Amino acid sequence: MLEAPISDGVGRKISYAGPSFYFRGGAMSFFRERASVKFYVLALTFLGFYLLFRYQPVLNEPQTAKLLFFMLIVMAAEQFQVAMPWRESYVSVGFALILAAILIFGPVAAWPAAIGQITLKDIKFFPRYFYRTFFNVAQIAVCTVAAAEVYLYLGGVPEEIVFPRNLLAIIATCIVYFLLNVSFMVIVLSLSQNTSALKLWALNFKWVLPNYLALSPLGVLVALLYVQVGTPGVLLLFLPLLLARHTFMQYTEMRNTYLSTIKAFVKAIDAKDKYTSGHSERVAYYAVEIGRELRLSEEKLEKLEYLALLHDIGKIAVAESVLNKKGKLIAEELNLIRAHPQIGANIVEGIKFIGSDANIIRYHHEWVNGRGYPAGIDGEKIPLGAKIVSVADAFDAMTSKRVYRDAMSVEKAVEELRRCSGTQFDPQIVEALVKVLRRKGEYSG
Repeated sequence: MLEAPISDGVGRKISYAGPSFYFRGGAMSFFRERASVKFYVLALTFLGFYLLFRYQPVLNEPQTAKLLFFMLIVMAAEQFQVAMPWRESYVSVGFALILAAILIFGPVAAWPAAIGQITLKDIKFFPRYFYRTFFNVAQIAVCTVAAAEVYLYLGGVPEEIVFPRNLLAIIATCIVYFLLNVSFMVIVLSLSQNTSALKLWALNFKWVLPNYLALSPLGVLVALLYVQVGTPGVLLLFLPLLLARHTFMQYTEMRNTYLSTIKAFVKAIDAKDKYTSGHSERVAYYAVEIGRELRLSEEKLEKLEYLALLHDIGKIAVAESVLNKKGKLIAEELNLIRAHPQIGANIVEGIKFIGSDANIIRYHHEWVNGRGYPAGIDGEKIPLGAKIVSVADAFDAMTSKRVYRDAMSVEKAVEELRRCSGTQFDPQIVEALVKVLRRKGEYSG
């Protein structure tokens, strides 16, 4: 299920009943978030805790034991999330257990569902990110209560699951939970990160829907087994849940191998020039932040990140003596340097996932007035991604120490970017970077 991030300052998580995603950008304290984020978090947190108070369980020995059991297995499922490389995402199988709790307990299922979201990481970082823990608990409570009320309204009865009579009620329950869960998180991420809510919705819908479709029948089966057999039947179903986790892990390993290959290429470039160590990673970071400011889709941001990491891969064909030369380059050496975008694009074209966008690398040294290289194209002929990488590349180059000069200040680098805006750089991209730097507290001009 979707939940707000609790992290060590590296990223932001949105967590589904299937997948959860970390969005880069750094984890901020509550007091540094935007006013709109604060209001939204406080409002939904208040609503969630109000519903938990309203739907307090009747505490007797059998009922308490049942709720405690489901709370523990939901919590166990959330502890074993599987890391995925898609925007630092994670996959869990907790929704199957929450759906089962809804079918068994009705709205009271909000208690095991919400409390079960608290992970060890939540506890570890609670003093700093307490509001995210409260928000996660509250929004899951709202989703669970709303889904359970729909189930009851359509004729469902807790612990009485009859097919096909309850089929429509169960389907509606899953849809309501899914829509609310995704919507709550898309809104908070859109407000917090100035990202298009519609684009976030489209991306997350595509990725989470298959997991809901897979986990919903499993949740019904958990409920049926619990009603018929009790806790032993539910525990037996942990085997297929673990198999599902194993499948996600296989996917993770495949994508991690892919990403590791890209990073190996980047290290090969950095090894040739000690003055540009870390340059590609920083360019990728700024490129993604600019893309996010321009509200690109997460799918495009992922490709942009990979291509930005590889933007200088063509320099692997340039001699170190040329890359590290302190004096002025002669014409032949300058031509070697200027060939690196074309060489890099030729290399990347053979990579299936990003090869179709190799022009981002090929044209990242083109100028909007047509005086760049290697092709001398201008304006709209230059891909948007190439314009973004061009600005990110220039900014990091200016603010980093090089063999031939010291690093510029951020203020001077911004001044230079604006001076060249409309000739070398796209004005829209330059101003997007300025907004990013202001948002990150790196520039106050």
